[in-house]
Amino acid sequence: MIKIFTACILGLFISIPAISDADNPVVTEEDVPAALKAFEQWTEAFTSDDYNAQRSMTDPRIVRWYDKSRWKKLIRKSKKKGRLLSVNIEKVVPIASKDIPCTEQGHCYRKNVPVLLFFLKTKYSKNTPPQPEYAVMARSGDGWFFGGGTFPNRPMGETLLIMNEKDVKKY
Repeated sequence: MIKIFTACILGLFISIPAISDADNPVVTEEDVPAALKAFEQWTEAFTSDDYNAQRSMTDPRIVRWYDKSRWKKLIRKSKKKGRLLSVNIEKVVPIASKDIPCTEQGHCYRKNVPVLLFFLKTKYSKNTPPQPEYAVMARSGDGWFFGGGTFPNRPMGETLLIMNEKDVKKY
């Protein structure tokens, strides 16, 4: 079991002024505990090789593109880069999904998704990233889900994300 260090998580929350238009759903400090719990459960499923549980805790807009076999290959590829030894959540930041940078391949996040960005200091048994990793926690109809990021150790070779409508049409 991996210990996720959160050190007074609400103290790590960086608030930004609420934007109340349809493209930027409001995320508040009250959302942090539920998103944190979902992140911890997802990470535990990752470390225990419970692919089905992990996939079920991933945002439905990502799962749609990964059948069970492809998901398992994706996670196994990430684990070849080293076993996850520790995760320290450095900051939790609410952000409009449209403001998250696009991936290395030019895919961009879907607008209108309420998200919290978790900045992470991670350690792996080998190939620990030189820069902090991040995880996106996305609120969907049934609560908070893992919504991509560079954690764990760039599983796709690039950032995993909830694709926008333009990117979805490419596939």
